[in-house]
Amino acid sequence: MPKIHKITTGFVIQDFDTEKEKFVGQNFIASDQVDIENNEGNPVSEEIRNKVSKCYLPFQMLQPDE
Repeated sequence: MPKIHKITTGFVIQDFDTEKEKFVGQNFIASDQVDIENNEGNPVSEEIRNKVSKCYLPFQMLQPDE
């Protein structure tokens, strides 16, 4: 089976410490908006979409070093 892309829309909130003059933290917010498409960017069948939608992979976002 070819690779399928699961694209989750979201945003990040980054905390900047003005005294330290650097970023000290961040939060990643994923929305419920998800697109699932093939390598050519076309929507996949409902059957494949249902299979992919049942799977979850956590976002591995790292915090800045202190």
